[in-house]
Amino acid sequence: MTFRQFAFRNVRRNWRAYLAYFLSCAFAILVFFLFAVNLFHPAIGERFESGPVRLVLSAGEVAITVFSLLFILYSAGTFLRTRSQEFGLLTLLGATRRQIRRLVSTENLIIGLAAMAAGMAAGLFLSKYFLLVASAVLEVGELEFYFPAEAIAVTGAGFLAMFILIAAVAPLAIRSKTILEWLRGDRKPKEPPKASAMLAALGVLLIAAGYAIVVRQMAIPFDLGVIAILVSAGTYLVYAQLSVFSLRRLTGVPAIFFRRTNPVWISDLVYRMKDNARLLFIVTLTCTAAFTTLAAFYAVYRSTDEEYAKSYPIPFNYFSYAEDDKRERHLALIASTLEADGLAYRDVSVPFLEFEGGSRLNIGAISAEGYNRLARLLGREPLGLEPGEAVEVSVWTNKADTRIAISDDTVRLGGRTLRLAGVVQDNIFPEGAFGRLFVVSDPDFANLEAPSGEGIYYGYAVPDWTAAWAAAGTIAEQIEPDFVTSKYRSSPDWYKKDQLVYRLILFTGTFISFVFFIAAGSFIYFRFYTDVREDRAKFRNLRKIGLTRRETRRIVTLQLAILFFIPFAVAALHSAFALRMLQTRMAASIGGPAALVLALFFAALILYFLMLRSRYLRSLLED
Repeated sequence: MTFRQFAFRNVRRNWRAYLAYFLSCAFAILVFFLFAVNLFHPAIGERFESGPVRLVLSAGEVAITVFSLLFILYSAGTFLRTRSQEFGLLTLLGATRRQIRRLVSTENLIIGLAAMAAGMAAGLFLSKYFLLVASAVLEVGELEFYFPAEAIAVTGAGFLAMFILIAAVAPLAIRSKTILEWLRGDRKPKEPPKASAMLAALGVLLIAAGYAIVVRQMAIPFDLGVIAILVSAGTYLVYAQLSVFSLRRLTGVPAIFFRRTNPVWISDLVYRMKDNARLLFIVTLTCTAAFTTLAAFYAVYRSTDEEYAKSYPIPFNYFSYAEDDKRERHLALIASTLEADGLAYRDVSVPFLEFEGGSRLNIGAISAEGYNRLARLLGREPLGLEPGEAVEVSVWTNKADTRIAISDDTVRLGGRTLRLAGVVQDNIFPEGAFGRLFVVSDPDFANLEAPSGEGIYYGYAVPDWTAAWAAAGTIAEQIEPDFVTSKYRSSPDWYKKDQLVYRLILFTGTFISFVFFIAAGSFIYFRFYTDVREDRAKFRNLRKIGLTRRETRRIVTLQLAILFFIPFAVAALHSAFALRMLQTRMAASIGGPAALVLALFFAALILYFLMLRSRYLRSLLED
């Protein structure tokens, strides 16, 4: 029997030990392949040869590639730890370290090639359904099934290189171990884990400091990085120190510790929390990223209409200056196109003045009568101004970081100084139409001199503006603004493009978040699977002294639930504060979408926990 035959038969005969690693690799390959099928589809390539759609799909593929490498490396490390006793036995029988490393490399290649075949075969079977979903997301009609030769080539070449790298790196994990270390495996330390009360308290304080910055909206340099460092360091200390400290304190409470089977699971959990602190920390960060990203993407997608309605209070906007000789033709084009598409509209016209603002955009001014005309159309409160007064109106959507802060009591326009009587935080023109905008009294407006120009704004309010994208496209193709004598801006055409991008980002983010979620649960399961042989012997001995199978199930379920749900609960808490910080920087409402996303994740988590619990108990209790 050759060495390759020995490695192949070793994999085939001991398939249960290799199954978890094989499934992890196959799952990563399946996800990558499905995205590649979309990325290289002829219809997508023809329509989205460049631009945000291609960029989002490519970014998703890169993210999955990086994650797949890390996921498979972790799975390979776990797989090797479960076989430490086997390596020790082979060494006792005469195998050299070089032969052990060669065996590990060969087995990794065998499993990798089998996982590639299984992953791509499953991908071919599921690609038709994946293309149906993608066609609905991208609005390109039904994407026909095709033979994805390019996707197969990219997936095969990429993962073959990845498995060759892993086959070369994996033996390094066992190069320094002695035979005794191999045979002993991952035994628990005999000395009870120790924890520092000061470090435990520091962990809580670090997390509290990060949360305080979010809640109080403190303006500090590099606030996102500072918060991430504080919360990450605090989270690790909570797992490594506070959890062990709390459980050790719990062992000193007789009323709780010496109750039924509590001494068994509490004592064992102290070791598990200490040994798995790094794992729980990684799972928490992974889940926090998944929860926050998906909730934010879903909130942005859900609020696209709301965002555009705020950015463009009036959907169709035409700014005409005194030198505009195409005004009548352009206005007739806008009105006739809206009428031809059966879109009801109300129009309004407001004179404006422009002044040098010291930046790329000029300062604008309109009269109180003109502002009130727009306010009536939009259902807003009118303004009443006395001569010599001015009110500043925001030129951006009302967000926490764009709100106007009054720093001066006066403003100088056209050589005149006016008293600043107040501010309006909601924009009334499209975002960025002016650098700053002021409303002045009618007499002051008539007497102001505007050296930078004057003109008339024409707005067309369309109630059903989200359905006006075809009309907006027709107008954009025929209108000829030169941004000197006239400017034209409309929201429906940009809305349609952004909605497609947001939908695609949500689709990609959902898929990647789901992968992260599955991987996070798998990390915990892999850790339990690593200890299953030792745990099986431990619980077998406990049953000999009176522990029933029912009590064993209860203890294992409780320990698994604590290690399984705690990182997800902490991740949900971190995500809530992260989303609160995002809320201050977005006009969109995040609370509802975030609650829905967390509820769906929690429901999936329960199902995933029950499935892994069943499999782990079956492995633990087999005779």
